[in-house]
Amino acid sequence: MGKFSSFIKGLVIGGGIALLMSPKTGKDLRKDLAEKADEAMDKVMDYTETAKEKGSVVADAAKEASETVKTTLFETVDTVKEVAKDTAEQVKEKVKETTDAVKEKVAAADAPKKVIDAEVEAPVTEAEDLDPIEESLKTL
Repeated sequence: MGKFSSFIKGLVIGGGIALLMSPKTGKDLRKDLAEKADEAMDKVMDYTETAKEKGSVVADAAKEASETVKTTLFETVDTVKEVAKDTAEQVKEKVKETTDAVKEKVAAADAPKKVIDAEVEAPVTEAEDLDPIEESLKTL
């Protein structure tokens, strides 16, 4: 806005000086002033048009950048969702594999216990009933 306001100030000051220093008649002076005012108005219109064009270019660039960011963001979100889903499936598979392996180990660990439990629950025979001292006396 600094250039535009300086332009207007210069226009007003120049017009005032031109009026005071002019050796022209009133009619010629009014005609010159009207021409200068038209020229000034044309320049103002040119500046306005340039500002509109630049504003439009900036707005279009901002809109395009916004769309690009939006598209990139949605693509990134989709990618993150896919990676999270794949990772969740992999974790689920690993948990199942680990659970199955633990169950197998527990089952394998229970097998000898069942054999031991079966031996403990087996009926006691007469020879097994004797304590070691009695056994040694029998052999004498």
